[in-house]
Amino acid sequence: MNQANFARFFEIVEEWEEWEKRQVILAVGECGYQFDDGTTLDDFDIDVYDVDSMRELAEQFVEEGLFGDIPERLQFYIDYDAIARDLAVDYSEAVVASSRVIYRCG
Repeated sequence: MNQANFARFFEIVEEWEEWEKRQVILAVGECGYQFDDGTTLDDFDIDVYDVDSMRELAEQFVEEGLFGDIPERLQFYIDYDAIARDLAVDYSEAVVASSRVIYRCG
């Protein structure tokens, strides 16, 4: 942020919802994106998940079917901790406005 885009910052603070602001905070602060006068949310390729841990994200991905259909009788054998370790290669954790999130920069 600088003098050239400070006015735009105050505009979006009033216009954007909290989740949109969080996207910008993570994109600019963690992923290296730039915030310019014409910045929109479409400028950022970032995925944000409202979960407290990588394990919780792993459980969410399995539940959503990211790993395909897993018969219910086999779900007890899934090693969510191993999936969480694998996810940690591409995903990161952050705290924004006292909320823990997991994100991935595109």
